[in-house]
Amino acid sequence: MVAREPAPPPAPDELSWSVWPARKRPLSAAVLLGAAVILGLLVEQGTGDRVLAVAAPMFVLISVSSFLLPTTYRLHAEGFEVRSLGMVRTRPWSEIRRFETDANGVFLSPFERKNWLDAYRGARLVTGGNRDQVVAFVEAKVAAGTV
Repeated sequence: MVAREPAPPPAPDELSWSVWPARKRPLSAAVLLGAAVILGLLVEQGTGDRVLAVAAPMFVLISVSSFLLPTTYRLHAEGFEVRSLGMVRTRPWSEIRRFETDANGVFLSPFERKNWLDAYRGARLVTGGNRDQVVAFVEAKVAAGTV
């Protein structure tokens, strides 16, 4: 008699989580904020323009907002959504042709093979402590869409 492995639990209909890297690495966040303040002071001293002294660090902080602010991810039957910095990005599973996993998350691409447009058209799902659930959910949805 051969022992059977227990069947995996059914995939959930919806999966949502939040990731806030700055909360896990407060020292890095403090160094980043301190560098932005120093940048503002240097720009103000170098140019004498206070508007530019405020704008320059703001542009830098906005560019790293995915690190400084929480990002919420939601996977559901029709597609996925990514909420960050007051913006919502939604894509249906029917547009996703390929996914790649790494230690920090899953990258979703609308192209079947690697393409130079991946960085602009794809979406990155950073996983928290639920990497296996996210990968299983994405595998099920992308595989279902390619058949």
